[in-house]
Amino acid sequence: MNLKLSFSWVGLVIFALPMLINIAYAIFPPAGEAASAKSSARWLETVEGVSRIAYLIVLTFLVGEKPLDLKSAWFYISIAFLVLYYIAWIRYFACGRDTALLGKAFLFVPMPLAVFPVMYFLCAAIWMHNLPAAIVMVIFGAAHITVSARSFR
Repeated sequence: MNLKLSFSWVGLVIFALPMLINIAYAIFPPAGEAASAKSSARWLETVEGVSRIAYLIVLTFLVGEKPLDLKSAWFYISIAFLVLYYIAWIRYFACGRDTALLGKAFLFVPMPLAVFPVMYFLCAAIWMHNLPAAIVMVIFGAAHITVSARSFR
């Protein structure tokens, strides 16, 4: 794992792709009254937020010296998780934007809107040969999934 301080457009795009759905969510908010989020531990939300930004920084500015392999299984696995994430969001929008769907299992995966992006980001970091980003994503994933689980109890 040889990393250098540089800028990675690939890292920036990897980070941005799952965020695009937030535009649709802002334009088409939940139908009816949105359920109020249950209080989660403030420190956990802080870990979630800080690790999200840390992932962006590490993935974008620590660049592996090995060329990226578009034939790598990690690349295709990350794409599969991104596609599943978008399909879960399409289900939400197609089924009337009911907030109950945000925490409902999809393909037997509980909280798919929390699990799929974490798996996408983790696999993408591995594909990019970026161990620090993968470690940060494990921390983010633990915080994000815990915060999400508490929200949908």
